[in-house]
Amino acid sequence: MAINAATMFTLGYFWWTRHINTGQWALVGRPHMMHDWQHTRLAKELNLSAQQLEEMRKANEEMRNMVQPLREELFRMRRELMSLLRTRDVDRSHADTLIEKIAELQARHEALIFDRLLLMKEILTPEQQEHLGALMHSLLESGKPPGMPEAPIHPHRRFELPRGEGGR
Repeated sequence: MAINAATMFTLGYFWWTRHINTGQWALVGRPHMMHDWQHTRLAKELNLSAQQLEEMRKANEEMRNMVQPLREELFRMRRELMSLLRTRDVDRSHADTLIEKIAELQARHEALIFDRLLLMKEILTPEQQEHLGALMHSLLESGKPPGMPEAPIHPHRRFELPRGEGGR
């Protein structure tokens, strides 16, 4: 359940940041994902300065370089898992091993994304941080399964430091 929620959050985060503020919700191509921060709805909503945009661009480039190998490995393992369906006698233990490895990679990916959000917050002013928290909360809530109750916003909770910097 936690991995599913984290995956939804991550997908929502990337979806949110890949939309151009044109009044429409059209997807921006994957190769340009977050290269042009000044054109994203999030940048406009937070009213980012030129310096903040540049810091975000640099941080996102570093993030892409860290996440890309994980994504490639996830794809490779998912492909291998799906290829098991084409075999006459499916090796269930091999499938279970692949599923476990995929779950581990997804968890690492989610941790990187969350750490990136924490670093992003450091670039923002306190007012922008508050606005980001509200935006992320509303984005996450918009993707919740039907029938699930609304979760309260906790503006009084401080954000933690990323892993390895006094955090977990």
